[in-house]
Amino acid sequence: MKIILTIIAVAVGMVQTAARAADEPALSLEGRQIVADSCGVDCHCLIGGPPDNGLCKFFAVFQADKGQFGGVKLDGVKFGMAGEFVQTVASEPPKFTFAAYYIDPGASAEQREALRKLFTNFPMGQPTELKEVPIKLENLDAFGQVGKTVSGTVGDIGKVEVTPIRGGGDPNKPIAVENEADPGSTWTALGKASNSFYHSAGKDYKFDGTSGESKRFAWK
Repeated sequence: MKIILTIIAVAVGMVQTAARAADEPALSLEGRQIVADSCGVDCHCLIGGPPDNGLCKFFAVFQADKGQFGGVKLDGVKFGMAGEFVQTVASEPPKFTFAAYYIDPGASAEQREALRKLFTNFPMGQPTELKEVPIKLENLDAFGQVGKTVSGTVGDIGKVEVTPIRGGGDPNKPIAVENEADPGSTWTALGKASNSFYHSAGKDYKFDGTSGESKRFAWK
């Protein structure tokens, strides 16, 4: 009897999981991201290690080059993200203690609503702040190039400015990481943040000389 009940429980669980999956809108989003954070340039998070001093504060600006969520095309949309997470040892998952999201009002009403739904159910937890703020990216054509600065602003509440640093082999190529610990990132050029900040939702971050990464992301 116990075996039968176990089989039934497993079957019910599989049905419930399938039902939840059927209810969840499909996500496929690829693009570029620049992020400033509180770690050193040799950010340990890229290889699954804990952040410096066990706490990471970050602010990022994204441009989705192509993708969709729930059947809504998101090609070209821009958004920002601020957050904090705690992790003291590599064997434990990061614990997010703060998250905030910003959507560029230049997106269509349908796209903005899709992003709101996405961020409300994001793995970082319920957002402290989720609102529309004008977002601008500058010099994006130089993304990931050694010594060339790319910047992004989110209204007057935040700015990210990053400059990739060169590797020791080919001086024209940045130090880069592929297949990093974060499954949503496909390529990251290490660099330095400068003149970067975030002040909103009760937080006040400043980044200058800390980690400033250029990332290609692919979310599924």
